[in-house]
Amino acid sequence: MRISSYAKTDTGIVRKENQDAFGVNSDKDFFIVCDGMGGGAAGDFASKCAVEVMLESFDNMNADQIREIVGGSAVSSYGPELMRPVASIMLANRMLHNLTIKYPKLSGMGTTGVAVKFDKETNLLHIYHVGDSRVYRIRGGVIELLTKDHSKVNELIDEGKMREDEIKTAEMQSMITRALGTGASVKADYKAVPVKAGDHYIMCSDGLNGEIEDFVIKGIVDIHKGNLAAVANELIIAANNSGGRDNTTVIALKIEDDGKMFETPSLYAGAVVTFSDESQSQSAAEDKILAKLNRHFDISVPKSAKDGDFFANPLFAAVAVVAIVIGAIFAYSHFSDKEKKGLSALAGNVSGIYLDVRTPKKERMAQILAEPQGFSRTVLLRDTVADKDKYTEPIEGVNVKIDKRGGANVFIGVSSSVPLEIKLPIGEYTMNLEYPHYGILVPNNSNIEEDKRSYLVVNYVTLTLELSGTLTNKTVIMVDEKVGE
Repeated sequence: MRISSYAKTDTGIVRKENQDAFGVNSDKDFFIVCDGMGGGAAGDFASKCAVEVMLESFDNMNADQIREIVGGSAVSSYGPELMRPVASIMLANRMLHNLTIKYPKLSGMGTTGVAVKFDKETNLLHIYHVGDSRVYRIRGGVIELLTKDHSKVNELIDEGKMREDEIKTAEMQSMITRALGTGASVKADYKAVPVKAGDHYIMCSDGLNGEIEDFVIKGIVDIHKGNLAAVANELIIAANNSGGRDNTTVIALKIEDDGKMFETPSLYAGAVVTFSDESQSQSAAEDKILAKLNRHFDISVPKSAKDGDFFANPLFAAVAVVAIVIGAIFAYSHFSDKEKKGLSALAGNVSGIYLDVRTPKKERMAQILAEPQGFSRTVLLRDTVADKDKYTEPIEGVNVKIDKRGGANVFIGVSSSVPLEIKLPIGEYTMNLEYPHYGILVPNNSNIEEDKRSYLVVNYVTLTLELSGTLTNKTVIMVDEKVGE
């Protein structure tokens, strides 16, 4: 057998950046789809970095290095070539994790990863999987999902706490439990499936299956059989026509008969094997091997991760929220030219800010604290910020002081249940926010209840405001619970 492919990614209708990435090594029949998370440049960087490391390490590792990374017993059981993609996944995870330590502004970033390796000598498709990106098989007019999402809802289904027909309405349906880069080690699933001539396989990010049903995917494949470009393009168009709320990536694969006969070994029964978290010695080996392979990587860390003020980090909202949300700072002076002219005569072009200080509701805080340490909690925190009206409430007693840049104080106040409306002339200001006995949580996924040492306790946070009569900063600041008197 032989395999052909066509890959495409699309930003979608709603989002401004594409955090998906794909990789194709046609010579070795190795294919990758990654779906980044972490917001803005960080999610985009996470997926692209993972693809880069996986492709290059897959090409350049030797058998001894694979044995060090995955473990000797696994390599002995499956052979170094079957474990090559597993090792490349582990190296990608290690690279992303190391970068979050070196560049704290990248903390919280991660990516899903699904990879397939086709072995034309055995007619087997090897599937490697972390997260909720998927692989489907369409054979004889029937579609089958070959991967199982590493998600909170699937855990609840396995535990008998949720029915499959409740998934679409579940509030946590997008919460994944495994991802590359969110921890020092990662669990990867592996399975092998025998192929047949005429099989179509669809690798995709959740932007596809999140928008259209499986039967629609099957229908599009059936209509465009053999034309993989049309399959990928039409799947993405269908996802966008259904809302396009997420990025969508598709790699369409087709198995073709090359005239050679080979009987698939019976030892491959399609069972899923999970390669567990790495040991300390494996992690040390990964760092050593990454250093050796570094010359093969073309990785550029986003400029925003290297410099800029504390709150420029687009991941901070996803990782650090625990108690206070200060959000949505908007200019509210949108006047007609006539009104602007009248105000200018009195005090120049008047601008201002609308400052809302909020804290998660008790029930939401209980949910956050009940979630185990790690990526699941990070996603829950992110969702709290995203829907502040539902999950948070106003908080009183936060001291607010605004100074003219390089000049005198122009406002002193205290937050209350009603947002502060502060009128200011156009210009540059600094806003100091005082949280008595509160601390900002260092964004490292620390355990809120147990690891108080991870808190960077501060009394003041300074923001720079540039008020120009139009939309100004949209800022979210997260701090933890009280950490003592």
